[in-house]
Amino acid sequence: MATKQVLKGATKRKVKVFVILLFCSFLAWLVSKLSDQHTDRATFELVYNNIPDSLFFLGASKDKLTITARGSGWQFLGSRFTTRKLSIDLKEMSYRGNKYFLTESEYREQVESKLPDAMTILQMDQDTLFFDFSRMISKKVPIKADVTIDLAQNYLMYGDLQLSPDSVVLRGPLQEIDTIKEVRTEAVVISDVSDSFERKLQFLKPSELVHAVYEQQTVLLSATVFRFSEKMFQVPVEVANLPEGTQIRTFPNTVEVLCKASVERLREVVPSDFRVIADLTDIKEGSSFLPLYLIQQPDSLPSVQMRQSQVEFILKRE
Repeated sequence: MATKQVLKGATKRKVKVFVILLFCSFLAWLVSKLSDQHTDRATFELVYNNIPDSLFFLGASKDKLTITARGSGWQFLGSRFTTRKLSIDLKEMSYRGNKYFLTESEYREQVESKLPDAMTILQMDQDTLFFDFSRMISKKVPIKADVTIDLAQNYLMYGDLQLSPDSVVLRGPLQEIDTIKEVRTEAVVISDVSDSFERKLQFLKPSELVHAVYEQQTVLLSATVFRFSEKMFQVPVEVANLPEGTQIRTFPNTVEVLCKASVERLREVVPSDFRVIADLTDIKEGSSFLPLYLIQQPDSLPSVQMRQSQVEFILKRE
């Protein structure tokens, strides 16, 4: 039993020694191979950076570059030959004849600077790189809120919905932004509203805005809502453009004007704050009715409504 255990231990030690020697041999072979000079050909994806702020990059005449280089295995292992990407700095590009470009010698220098010092480029594409840009612009456009407000019974909104800000700045390529006249918000329905409110709304992005960006992403929607009271005012009907030597009587000679506002505001309103006229130049042939127009009313009344839109009349020569 003891003899078997000794033999088994000796066998395990031999296996371990063999594995260690095999690994060391492989490591020596690998170091030798990586130290040798190699020639390799590779195609890289070109990544363009440092684009001027005033321009939007649309594309280039070449998005891949094939090079053949010579260097040690270690250099290939630690270079961009493993990542397959090369960045090209566009700060150095030239402009002539409405074209932006980099000559082969200019971008070759950039490629060489990104490879190890001892690595030599044997062959590389010799095409000039041409670039397509669009001019970047900023444009301020109004915001249109897609909002439906459903007020609770006996409640009114004071004035219009308020947007802060009421416009937004777009920045992007000229051909995208030039035709944009307004920016719409997400569609929102606010139901049973009985109090003033504020709400942030997101902008919708039209399909034509592929690369353009908003200066901000939201707009603040607000409204002042209050419980209203009603008050009826009897306002005399005035007749305009009455010919000389003519008298007129209207039936009725006053019209009811219904106002909705807060109790406090209605206390300040009197009938003389309103003017209703009937214009004789608007008579239709053969008609005995005159249309009515409310031409004066107090400021800041949320709702003002005449109860009738016309009156009968009789003309009489003096």
